[in-house]
Amino acid sequence: MTSPSGRTPDRYPHLFSPLTVGTRWLKNRIVFPAVIPNLARQGRVTDRTVAFYAERAAGGVALVVSEGLFVHGSSVPPPTGLPAFDPANFDGFQRIAEAVESQDCRMVGQLFHMGRQQLWTPGAASPLGVSSRPDPFRWTVPHVMSISEIAMVVEAFVASAATLRRAGFSGVEVHAAHGHLITQFLSSWSNTREDEYGGDLDGRTRFLREVLAGIRTECGPDFLLGLKMPGDELVDGGITPSESARILQRVSSETPVDYVGFGQGNSSLSFGDHLPDMHYPTGPYLRTQRELRAGSDAPVVAFGRITSAAEAEAVVRDGTGDLVGLGRLLLADPGFPAKVQSGREDAVQPCIYCNACWAEVTQGRTIACVTNPRLGTTGEAAPQVKPALTKRRVTVVGAGVAGLRTAAAAAGRGHEVTLLAGQLGGKARLESQLPGRRDIAKALDYQQRQAVEHGVRIELDVFATEERVLAERPDTVVLATGSRMVRPLGLDADSEPGTSVRDYLDEVDCTGGDLVDGTAVLYDFDHTGGTYAVADLLAQRYRHVTILTPRPHLGDGVPYLNLLGVYRRLYEAGVRIVPSSEPVLCKDNVVRYANVFTGETTEVEDVRLFTWSTPREPNDELAAPLAAGGMEVHLVGDAYSPRSMLAAIHEAQTLAERL
Repeated sequence: MTSPSGRTPDRYPHLFSPLTVGTRWLKNRIVFPAVIPNLARQGRVTDRTVAFYAERAAGGVALVVSEGLFVHGSSVPPPTGLPAFDPANFDGFQRIAEAVESQDCRMVGQLFHMGRQQLWTPGAASPLGVSSRPDPFRWTVPHVMSISEIAMVVEAFVASAATLRRAGFSGVEVHAAHGHLITQFLSSWSNTREDEYGGDLDGRTRFLREVLAGIRTECGPDFLLGLKMPGDELVDGGITPSESARILQRVSSETPVDYVGFGQGNSSLSFGDHLPDMHYPTGPYLRTQRELRAGSDAPVVAFGRITSAAEAEAVVRDGTGDLVGLGRLLLADPGFPAKVQSGREDAVQPCIYCNACWAEVTQGRTIACVTNPRLGTTGEAAPQVKPALTKRRVTVVGAGVAGLRTAAAAAGRGHEVTLLAGQLGGKARLESQLPGRRDIAKALDYQQRQAVEHGVRIELDVFATEERVLAERPDTVVLATGSRMVRPLGLDADSEPGTSVRDYLDEVDCTGGDLVDGTAVLYDFDHTGGTYAVADLLAQRYRHVTILTPRPHLGDGVPYLNLLGVYRRLYEAGVRIVPSSEPVLCKDNVVRYANVFTGETTEVEDVRLFTWSTPREPNDELAAPLAAGGMEVHLVGDAYSPRSMLAAIHEAQTLAERL
């Protein structure tokens, strides 16, 4: 196959080969799967909604699947979600279809009903459910659907599909995975009904069979009908891969689907398996998906932490899947297909699989990506950089995520940029060496490549003083000098201070070492993924590990999907977690801590390491003297206010565009 540009993608011939799905021709095997972006307002399609999907099409994918579209009011949509059943959205759906289909890309709408899972609107209405068992995420107990209510929701699926067909969509994907309503029917773990919609395989598949048959009858054979199936619920008594294969065979014997994908987990403790984070290996479910593909007559979309073009190529080449879903990767860079096809793979902005995108959405905010500040904006797939009106000499101090991003983006606009730093990557480089955090290095490497490409002059092993900065004769100085952790405030004045986790990482070899007898105590006043990666490291190096935290639980700064993995790793490693506690004394290999509510103290003996991850103070000492001398000074990232990597990179991009 020859690409539209005339270049032959010899390196990835399978990934960029065409495929006919149903009656629709796809130009390659790359799919943007359903992702809820929270770009709607008051339940309406917005300009940003249209741009979000249009930019994925502009970047070169062959098929775009919409966010989950609510088919009925009993699955209560949030104001930032899109109800397919609302006639007021018809014009918006037409705009989406036109924007995507006009770029030789098929637009498919995902249809779903959440059933007992009211993820975004708990308490807004009594959720409908298959049985009276509670939702394992919210613990809400649903109203059990009557036969007439089941018929009502089946018709809602069919009517929603018909609406999208009239709006110009190429097809729909019925979402029957991830513990939503259809999974609740399919799984004996959640379906305890004793009528015709429960019991054996025929009963449990009846609802789905009625939905698929109704859509096919209403919308015709030329309308794509996709199905997202539960591949493995990963709970005792739930749907297994073998059961999934039986379900697919049963439903497709009546209404063959045009393609199928297999999702993992549900809303129980397997919730994190929906979106495997950076702690998972790449492609963790490909073996299961390959087995399921063998029993499917329809093309299969394989997905789940497929992180590169090479991995995607192998999926198609080796017969694991016919299509490849690249959700988070295409959030980070919608231009991925075009860049890869034109030989610019190094220019792909990486996904680090931190799941910040999911966290933002489930908190009710607009979707955001750590590495892609332009997410959901027009021109995102191929950004047009606005040249600076006046070329300036810019000196950036610090080469962490904020400094690298500022330097690269400012140089890209035409400024003459010098970057002064001790080392490239700053504290983020240290974090990337911790267990399960290696993907962070991808973001740093990308930003370094961008800085070099745009001509940034990089000076390393530099201790930046006022004189050293002024020696560059800058017009503008950007301080991206980061922050430092403060000594735990509750420690007695006579206490040994211990060491911050950052100082500890500066001194330790993260790749190995002998097991140390005794205990490591980690005080967690940070609650981020990096701190728990330190705990993982300590569990490998010390016979006993205790985590103290002043809050009643861990992980306020970790997406819930990821937090389940944090707890699992810590408990499996035998780490002792002491909530609602803070250290008050460290002396003579003993750490004394107090309950923050009662003041009662307890001691940990034989402590060989006391380390802490605490609130940070900006390293902003250079700002005042430089500004006093008349220099234009900007603070960015932690040097301005210690926050997350997402905040630092986004702020750096914004600053660079203002210079």
